[in-house]
Amino acid sequence: MSVEMVIEEPIAAVPEGEYDATVVDVRLQDATHGKVVRFDFMVSDDEVDSRQVSGIASFRPSPNTKLGRWIAAILGRMPEVGETVTSSDLLRKDCRIVVKHKANAEGQVFANVAQVLSLQES
Repeated sequence: MSVEMVIEEPIAAVPEGEYDATVVDVRLQDATHGKVVRFDFMVSDDEVDSRQVSGIASFRPSPNTKLGRWIAAILGRMPEVGETVTSSDLLRKDCRIVVKHKANAEGQVFANVAQVLSLQES
């Protein structure tokens, strides 16, 4: 069976800026320098039309790391030392994200979550 495909306009990355977002996935994955946590967010913005964007943080959950700051922003509080936080605790939570663009070696531009903010910080 033949598949017919019509080439469309290039998909633009989510523009740089600050957006309301919802956490839609949190998962552990391997990276060059060890484990990282990948967060996927659904952007809620009329101009962006509900697109997903992701960000990665090293697997170091403490108050003074990127992962710790992201968890605190999503939960609206910094968890206590020794407290367990699961991906389920973070899913479907609303927050603000700051999107910055990064380009790969081929010059393709990707939207990347550079910062996660609590709703109170916006």
